Amino acid sequence: MPIKKALIYSMLGLVVSLGGLAVFVNAWYIYAEKREVLLTTSLKIEGQEQKFKAFYLSAPVDWFEVEFNVSKGSVKFSVWDANLFEDSLGWFDYHNGTAVEKIQVWLFEGNNGTAGFGGEGGENMVWYIHFYNEDSYEKEVQLQVTKVWK
Repeated sequence: MPIKKALIYSMLGLVVSLGGLAVFVNAWYIYAEKREVLLTTSLKIEGQEQKFKAFYLSAPVDWFEVEFNVSKGSVKFSVWDANLFEDSLGWFDYHNGTAVEKIQVWLFEGNNGTAGFGGEGGENMVWYIHFYNEDSYEKEVQLQVTKVWK
């Protein structure tokens, strides 16, 4: 009788362990981060030149990442949704206390790195990455955009 009891307890323990493993795998899958590369390209930007690159961000999305690498020196860049960029091209009204003037807004400056941005609630929309090379010589920018969701 003790062997039969031990076998029953062993089988019960195995069923509980397998059930726990199944719950863990399901929970990990639900919360695991998913990634998709949307754009991989390079841009040549002459001295004192601005360029932009558009990409389509489709649902599902929680955020997206812009990874860039500049051949030499650094560039300024901003990331805008189409609603802002297509009307302004990066120029915005600035109230300096006495008057209103147009200024161009740059969110980042650097030679390489990764910047993350919210995905506007998962909406399908076009985004623009706007670059400016303020130096006098040409630069090449390697660019990759990746969307991330859970």
